[in-house]
Amino acid sequence: MSPNVNAEIIAVIATTNDDIISQFNSGAHTLLGYSPDEMVGSKKSDSFLLKEEIENFKRDLAARYQLKTIDFDPYKILAEHDANDAREWTILKKDGSTFIAHSTITPMKYENGKSNGYIRIIRDITDQKKVERDLLRKNEVLNHAEKITLMGHWQLDTITDNVKWSSNLYNIFEVHPDEVLTYDTYFSYVHPGDKETVSTSFEKSKQDKHFYDLLHHIKLDSGKIKIIQLLGEVITDEKGDVIEIIGTCQDVTQQRMAEIKFKGLLESAPDAMVIVNEKGKIQLINKQAEKLFGYSIGELLDQPVELLLPERYINAHANHRELYFNIPKTRKMGEGKELFGIDKHGREIPIQISLSPLKTEEGVLVSAAVRDITFQKRAEKRIIDAKGSLELLTDKLTIKNTQLADFAHITSHNLRAPVSNLNSLLEFYKDAETTLEKVQLFEKFESVIHHLTSTLNTLVEALKTKDETSKNIELLSFEEILSKTKEILSGQIIATNAKISSDFTAAPTIMYSKVYLESIFLNLVSNAIKYKAEDKTPEIFIKATVENGVQKLSFKDNGLGINLVRHGKKIFGLNKVFHRHPDAKGVGLFMTKVQVEAMGGKITVESEVNEGSIFTIKFNK
Repeated sequence: MSPNVNAEIIAVIATTNDDIISQFNSGAHTLLGYSPDEMVGSKKSDSFLLKEEIENFKRDLAARYQLKTIDFDPYKILAEHDANDAREWTILKKDGSTFIAHSTITPMKYENGKSNGYIRIIRDITDQKKVERDLLRKNEVLNHAEKITLMGHWQLDTITDNVKWSSNLYNIFEVHPDEVLTYDTYFSYVHPGDKETVSTSFEKSKQDKHFYDLLHHIKLDSGKIKIIQLLGEVITDEKGDVIEIIGTCQDVTQQRMAEIKFKGLLESAPDAMVIVNEKGKIQLINKQAEKLFGYSIGELLDQPVELLLPERYINAHANHRELYFNIPKTRKMGEGKELFGIDKHGREIPIQISLSPLKTEEGVLVSAAVRDITFQKRAEKRIIDAKGSLELLTDKLTIKNTQLADFAHITSHNLRAPVSNLNSLLEFYKDAETTLEKVQLFEKFESVIHHLTSTLNTLVEALKTKDETSKNIELLSFEEILSKTKEILSGQIIATNAKISSDFTAAPTIMYSKVYLESIFLNLVSNAIKYKAEDKTPEIFIKATVENGVQKLSFKDNGLGINLVRHGKKIFGLNKVFHRHPDAKGVGLFMTKVQVEAMGGKITVESEVNEGSIFTIKFNK
């Protein structure tokens, strides 16, 4: 700030008893901008004073001398009481600008005591007021900052024992601002348990001429306990003698309580906790970490965290740590990989690590929760050792379950056809009119029952199969399988006049499971008869072919057909039916597909509604 050129200029203005300016010195000319010729003999004080300030001046005099009105000449009142007045005025300059001045008004008198006018001395204090305002603003900012940070500042004169506190320090100690302060005032609030520590620290600070930071408790008159932190500086004179100690005092109760809670949580954690800064230096560990790694906190403080890792991890870990601090977030470390730590004695420990970032005033810290998984790894090994035998057992159980499922499905579905056939033959037998017809029908009864018994025996043998690869594969004749199928379905064939023809010349035999092939024939032929068109005699044509060395078998009928646009995706689904037939169960085609695919083959269908269907089986090579 540049100094005001008018700072040392004094304006002296004399007025008569009627307040007419009689003298106007060069200082007045410089400060106000008027020449003496413009002012002397013609102007009054109100020519350079503000009207509202003159009114305030008169009110102050009325209050001072207990006057009931302000309708008076203030200068005459001063003369009557032989008094003067000193105050700040706003001075109006000739150019219309203003400045703040300190003005003293003194009455002048003759030797006989009569008034001889007044003299006004004006000094420009604009810069002084600006400095005062700046200091006041800075003090207000400082006071606000101290309140926000729960901090105050203090001064101790070691010669006079005089103590000065900032306003917020009174608030911290809950002391009235008017209380006279000494060192004993402060010391009286020190908690009994900390008095010796505080006294020793202050004496040592004086002796060493260096203030030792101090953290201690105070006990207030209300009984409240606070934790405060003292920081300071020792001031000496030119001889090196201590003359003053200055410093700050901060209420850190909340921070310390938070630290205590944090440490309590840290110690109560079930895992080892290691807290590391951005440089990878260990800042804190809990008791579980001391126990796991065998180090004390003193041995690990500010040591690189790589001290706890096997040598083979160190280089990679430094890179991973740098990447993590760039984008810190809570996550598991080394997920899906085996991690190891190393203790004080060089023993490797299998571990799991979870990382969590902590934002602090000192930067980002990372909290690593480290779990010893030695027992889990041992358990895993036992599980792995047992896995082989369990898998073998599971495979055997799977095979047995598959065999039982096959047996259940084939039994429940494939036996339904011969039973239904027996019922049909029985109806024909009841309606037979001649002995010859009954004898012929009875022969068919014997044939169906023989095949039914044979089927049951075959199913029982199939149940004894040891695994999926030994489904009693044997050389089978398509013609023989079809013949047996016709005999089992003879009743339905007679009832519907069904015509069944075949052509197996291209591939008359196949290596296959007899149980499965009989089931496939029985299902597809019985379905063709069951879903015949009402106005047509059912015709079924079965043909064996070979294409690119692969055997194929097709079953063609002229029945109801299937709407493949609507049902194509679920035609081989379990319990899926496509016609309102009382015997429709939705099992036959599903079971046929399962059996074909179990032998490595594939079944497809072509069909049109009211035209019939063609089921084609492509056998495995």
